[in-house]
Amino acid sequence: MELIMRQSASTVRLWSLGIWLAFLTFLLLPRSATPCSSFVLRDGKKILFGKNYDHYSSLGLLIANKRGLAKTALLKPPEKPARWVSKYGSLTFNQVGREFPMGGMNERGLVIEQMWLAETKYPKPDERPALMELQWIQYQLDNCGTVEDVLACQSKIRISQSMSPLHFLVCDRSGQTAAIEFLDGRCVFRSGPDLAVEALTNDTYDSCLEHLASVQNLTWEEKAGFTTYRSKDRFMKIERRLEDFQRERPGPAKEYAFDMLASLSIERLRGQCTAWSIVYDLTSLEASFKTHENRLVRTVRLQDLDFRSTTPVLALDLAPEIRGDASSQFIECTPAVNDRQVKRIFEIWAKAGFLKSIPPPYLTILAHYPETLKIAN
Repeated sequence: MELIMRQSASTVRLWSLGIWLAFLTFLLLPRSATPCSSFVLRDGKKILFGKNYDHYSSLGLLIANKRGLAKTALLKPPEKPARWVSKYGSLTFNQVGREFPMGGMNERGLVIEQMWLAETKYPKPDERPALMELQWIQYQLDNCGTVEDVLACQSKIRISQSMSPLHFLVCDRSGQTAAIEFLDGRCVFRSGPDLAVEALTNDTYDSCLEHLASVQNLTWEEKAGFTTYRSKDRFMKIERRLEDFQRERPGPAKEYAFDMLASLSIERLRGQCTAWSIVYDLTSLEASFKTHENRLVRTVRLQDLDFRSTTPVLALDLAPEIRGDASSQFIECTPAVNDRQVKRIFEIWAKAGFLKSIPPPYLTILAHYPETLKIAN
C-alpha cells in the first residue's frame, strides 16, 4: 500500500485507485433511502437556494476548491475517466472527502445539490468519458457557470460506477433553474416554464407534479393529512410555502428559507436526522448553514476565499460551535485532515448499518485521492 501511495506517476496511482474502487462499489450497497429536500426561493432579484441534507451524521467539511487544477476522474478500467482542468473555484459540503461533494456553489454563483432517487438508472457505457455521481457534482462546479452550461455538458460526460441513485437541482446566479434526473439510462431535465415548482425531494419530478394535481381541488385544510415526512408531501409543503412567500412577503427571505427547512426537517427517524440545513445566497455569493448539533447559523462569503491553485486548499470543520461569519475559521485541508474525515464518516455509516465495514487501507486510498491532482500548466 505504501508503495502504491508513493508512486510518482499519476496514471499508476489512478489505476491502483480503480482496482480499489471495484471493491468499494461492491461494498457500498445502500440499505435505506436518505431523504433530502431542496428548493429555490426568489425575493425580487435575490435568489436563494435551500437544502436539507438528511443522513446519519452531520460530520463534514466545508472545502474551498481551487481553480486551475488538472483532474482525472476516479474510475476503474476499462472505463475511460473524464479529464479536465477546473475553471472556477467552489465551496462544497463534503462527507466522503475532498473532490466528492454532496453539493456546493462556485464563484460564478452556480449551485448544485443532490437528493436520493431510488428510480435512478444511469446511462450504459458508451463513448463518453465518465465519473462517479459525487465527482459529477465537482465536475459541474469546476467547469460550468450557468445552468445552460450544465445541461450542455451532459452530452460530453456520463455517470458510471455510482454508489448512490441521485437526482439534482441546479440553479445559477441569473435565476435559471433545472431538475436533472437519470431515468431508464437517459438524462432527463426540466427547466424554465417546464419547472413549475422549483424544488426536489425524493420522488421523480413528474410524479411529484402528479401528486400536486391529484389534490389540487382540495382546500389547504383538507390537505392537512398530506403533511407527513413522505417525499411527495414535503414537495407539496414546499410548493405552498413558496407561494405564501410570494403572496405575503412575511419577512426576510433568508430567515424564511431557514424556517422552510426547519418545517421539512427531522430530529431522528430510523437513525437519520437533518444533518445540515443550508441556504445559498446566489446573489451575494454566500453560503449559510447550521447542523443537527449546532443550530447557530454560520456564513461563508466566497469573496473572502482564495481560489488560486498556488495556495493551500482550505477546509472548515462543520462541528465547532461558532456563529456568524466563519470565513476566517478555515484551516489547511491537509491529507491528514481529509483522511480523518473519510475514516470517521465511514465508521459512523458502518455502525448505523448504512453500509458494510470497509478495510482501512482502502479508505486511506480514497482519502489521498486529491494528491493525484496537479496544478495545470
